[in-house]
Amino acid sequence: MNIRNFEKFLRVGFLAAIATGCTKQTPQSFQLLPVTDNFTTATEINTQIDMLWVIDNSASMDNEQNSLRLGLSAFASKYLQPTWDIRIGVITTDSYVANPAFQPWLQTSVSGSAGWVSPYISSRLSTWKDPSWDSSLVNLQTGAFTTGFTFNDEVHAFGPNYARLMAGVHDGPTAALCSEADPYFFSGTSQCKTRDDQTKYSGPSHCLNPGSGESAITQCVNTVENDTVHSGQPVISTLPPAGTPGDSAWVTQITQNFMINASVGTSGVGSQRGFGSLTQFLSDNETGPSPYFRPGSVRVIVFVSDADDQTQVIPSSPPSGFNPFTGYLTSCPSKTVNGFTYTIASCPNPSALVAVSTVKAQLDSFFQNLDGSASGTTSYIIVPVTPLSGPSIQTLQAQRSAEDAAVAAGDGNLPNCGALCTSVDRGDRYLALMNLVGQGSFSSDLASSDYAQFLNSLGAAMIEKRASFTLSRTPSSTEDLVVVVSFSNGSNETLPSTSYVVTGTTLTITDTNLILSFTQGDSLSVTYQPKTVL
Repeated sequence: MNIRNFEKFLRVGFLAAIATGCTKQTPQSFQLLPVTDNFTTATEINTQIDMLWVIDNSASMDNEQNSLRLGLSAFASKYLQPTWDIRIGVITTDSYVANPAFQPWLQTSVSGSAGWVSPYISSRLSTWKDPSWDSSLVNLQTGAFTTGFTFNDEVHAFGPNYARLMAGVHDGPTAALCSEADPYFFSGTSQCKTRDDQTKYSGPSHCLNPGSGESAITQCVNTVENDTVHSGQPVISTLPPAGTPGDSAWVTQITQNFMINASVGTSGVGSQRGFGSLTQFLSDNETGPSPYFRPGSVRVIVFVSDADDQTQVIPSSPPSGFNPFTGYLTSCPSKTVNGFTYTIASCPNPSALVAVSTVKAQLDSFFQNLDGSASGTTSYIIVPVTPLSGPSIQTLQAQRSAEDAAVAAGDGNLPNCGALCTSVDRGDRYLALMNLVGQGSFSSDLASSDYAQFLNSLGAAMIEKRASFTLSRTPSSTEDLVVVVSFSNGSNETLPSTSYVVTGTTLTITDTNLILSFTQGDSLSVTYQPKTVL
């Protein structure tokens, strides 16, 4: 063998030895050593999601709350998996009245209430019980309000704890005094008389499953006399307690609790301030012994309202008589949406509104401090559910006008104000916050007759935040990724490339069923495998 052939023999033999002996590959192939991103400790799969709903509880929201109830069952059965650590809380768009600035107003007697006799209450004195907080509210012989009633008597939950997630406060409809003094609660869609008689109905069963001739709208109502539609769980957790199986019965129970909590009622303050209620919640609930939001969780904040946010700056020294409608205008500018022009009856002075950018800055600061990342990004999305188009606004305004007429017919002292009562409005400030936050935030139309699509989109957005992983570097064109999920039960699964996408340094799993199968403690590893070069 000559020198040239011998050199060729050595080269071929050397390569063959490497191919068959060193890398254990088949002959005629050669791969470089792989590099692995191991997420087992650095990025363990985290299923913690904290979802906070801020729901409008003004007089015009009965139908929309019912649509929400109807859509929640399918949403919960798919996304509220007992293997995930998801928590759900609900507050109302009038939770801001917990601010100390409104306490004097709450203790103010309603004009003309002293000695007033409610025809309805006086007709049912045999079953009337004065509430524990005022044992002489109604004279049981005459039916008259002895010394009148305050705004806090009308809705006793209003007060310093109203922005906290507490049993009896935000785990069911807000209870209100059922009488002609609150015409929309009394004669409107809620028909509070239906549930007010505590000798006939008790508990939430008829709210969840109305009987023949009943309606969920009139059964999902709490009154001062019959305050029994509550889940008892202001914070709903998908993780079952120790000893409770995470089976279909458990999912049914948390679904029902969610439906009850989302039925916030329509006896709230008409000045809807979703932003102010959220920031009051952060001030009151999150500084207490049992804060809701957890470090490192994904946060989903859903605003549901048929009006725009009306959050105003609260003066440090409120003037005498300060109340939720201080500073409102009765001459509001017209607004045109998709060719439909309308004018709402009253609106906050634009100069008094809290800037949307200020709200975002408050949220960013809160979550950055919570996560210990003062200069880092925050993991939260904003989802406004509001009328989005001209036809949607027209539809909801027509519903409200019909209720106005019914209330006027049932109350001889209340004129049918028609267009003057227009209150439905597109939530432009909610949409502005959504756009500022980004990060997958999206909106949905409140006027939709079927919330299934919205709730499915919400679920997908919620879990997608837990399906993304940051790689140490962008894979090159000469590398294949090997993605392996190590489950907490000891099994492993190598994912096909069709079940994930890579954008830059972000790997996102796209298989929804796989994502929903994750449990706390599962982990992910990614290997950069150089492609074959021979």
